[in-house]
Amino acid sequence: MRAKRSKKYRKLMHQYEMAFGFREPYQVLVDSNFLRAVHSFKMDLIPALERTLQGTPKPLLTKCSLAAIMANQPINPKTNNPYRPMHLPPPTILPLRHCSHNEDSTPIDEVECLLSLLSPSADAKRNKEHYILATADPPAPPKSTSGGDARKRKRGDDEGFAALRRAQKLRVSARSIPGVPIVYVKRSVMILEPMSTPSENLRDGVERSKFRAGLNDEATLGKRKRGEEGEEKKKRASKKAKGPNPLSVKKSKKKGAEAAGGAKQEKRNEEAHRTADETPDKAQEDGESSVPKPKRRRRHHKGSKGEGNDGPDGAPSNEGQAATADMSD
Repeated sequence: MRAKRSKKYRKLMHQYEMAFGFREPYQVLVDSNFLRAVHSFKMDLIPALERTLQGTPKPLLTKCSLAAIMANQPINPKTNNPYRPMHLPPPTILPLRHCSHNEDSTPIDEVECLLSLLSPSADAKRNKEHYILATADPPAPPKSTSGGDARKRKRGDDEGFAALRRAQKLRVSARSIPGVPIVYVKRSVMILEPMSTPSENLRDGVERSKFRAGLNDEATLGKRKRGEEGEEKKKRASKKAKGPNPLSVKKSKKKGAEAAGGAKQEKRNEEAHRTADETPDKAQEDGESSVPKPKRRRRHHKGSKGEGNDGPDGAPSNEGQAATADMSD
């Protein structure tokens, strides 16, 4: 499918969702002509519907449509039941939609059955179950080349025209019901019809009611006033002055320095008290303060190397004189 067409179909289905409440998976009512057209053009049923509806489909086949399909099939002599046609998908792909139109549940005409499901009440036309109609034109009767009976050819043409009239009646009646999307097959292309006139009128009415509800509806006006009063109260309460967050406020430098100095001084005092408490006896014995004295630096004289060693008091030692006296003796 081309991008332009897929975008158009996506917008159309979005309008059906907003105005009529359609939701995925979309319920698609399939008729016999649609199944025959899909099979003749070798199309996959579910993928083709997904591309057309731009969403997940759920195809359904009514009991009356199934009876119309099986009525034209030859009967199997072994089972006395009609053969299953090739264009009829299995029940796993196309489940059966039970419809009861009478007490004995006998099938009725396919067109009437589909219209009764699309709009249950004839007076108030409304697609309550959100169905999508999938239909197609019946196949044209084969043209006979050999010269046969004119009555048979006329009878076949009459049947083909009658089937075509029924298919057209179904589509025209479905367009008169608001909120019914129509999918049909034409020349191997599955097409989603534009929104019909009743559907557009109903959609425009819904949009106008949404637009004017806030201007003319007294109930909504009252609710809005109460809501506005509550908002004004909240605004007034929020205008009160509040103090700054103490965690985000930067501390002043003076206070920080004083606090740091005070903390250091307290630390020193604690250490001094601790040392004083630990060594009270040593201080009493030595008669000295608990604070140790600084060490004195020993001074070395330059002439001590050549002249001899000095004494502890800085005077020259007598060791050299004693040595000379021994040598003279």
